[in-house]
Amino acid sequence: MKAVRYVTAFAVVVISLMNLPFAFDDGGAGLAMPVRVLISLLGVLGIAAAVALLARAAWGAPAVVAVGVVNLIGAVVGVATGMEGGLIGLAVSLVATGLGAATLLQGRRTPQAA
Repeated sequence: MKAVRYVTAFAVVVISLMNLPFAFDDGGAGLAMPVRVLISLLGVLGIAAAVALLARAAWGAPAVVAVGVVNLIGAVVGVATGMEGGLIGLAVSLVATGLGAATLLQGRRTPQAA
């Protein structure tokens, strides 16, 4: 399951890196500045969640799933409004959310050593 954790963290970092520059350039989408800043903040939170997942922190997998779901909602809105990169964001968000959910479920099935 270690490989799935690494691939999950990679997918979350990729989508987070796609979010980071939104505060400076939204690609012509015309989003309001508070929304752009929140999207960039989501990128920072996603990187923190990926690091926590790799460090096997108890909150890492739930945070990855939460970041993935928020990105997934944003990607659906992006595709619906015709934003540039919306389909790529949707694909990476689906992968990150799905793998995050698998990591979360696997962690619940594996008994923790004392």
